[in-house]
Amino acid sequence: MFKKGFTLVELMIVVAIIGILAAIAIPNFIEMQYRAKRSEVPSNVKGIKTSEMGYDAAFDTFLVAAQHPGALPGKVQVDWVGGNADFQKLGWAPDGKVRGQYAVTTTTASTTPGGDFLVTGVCDVDGDATTASYTATKSVNATVNTANDVY
Repeated sequence: MFKKGFTLVELMIVVAIIGILAAIAIPNFIEMQYRAKRSEVPSNVKGIKTSEMGYDAAFDTFLVAAQHPGALPGKVQVDWVGGNADFQKLGWAPDGKVRGQYAVTTTTASTTPGGDFLVTGVCDVDGDATTASYTATKSVNATVNTANDVY
């Protein structure tokens, strides 16, 4: 009578295949997590751009907003803590904690025709001291300024 079951070699082959699949899947999974965390920044840059456009429509000038939060958050989200006075005046605040650092500068005289602004968002969600950067202007939506694999 024969016993039913798997031999040790068959089990070792299955374990090796699972190990190879895990070695491929885990780095891809981590990269997708970083991309998801980084996706906050272009969304917030677009929101700040929209607020800046609204501020210009109401007051005929662009508003400069100093970098906030003061230190780059890194891997851990930080509280927005009400933002600075410039972002409050602009009427923009994120929903909850942030992973990026945001600022608005004017690139030309804001009260002259053709004046423009530059919204900048910077993040380092993987904590490797290499930052991903996004910018937007009056005529250009949020664009990435770094390679796609920089988080």
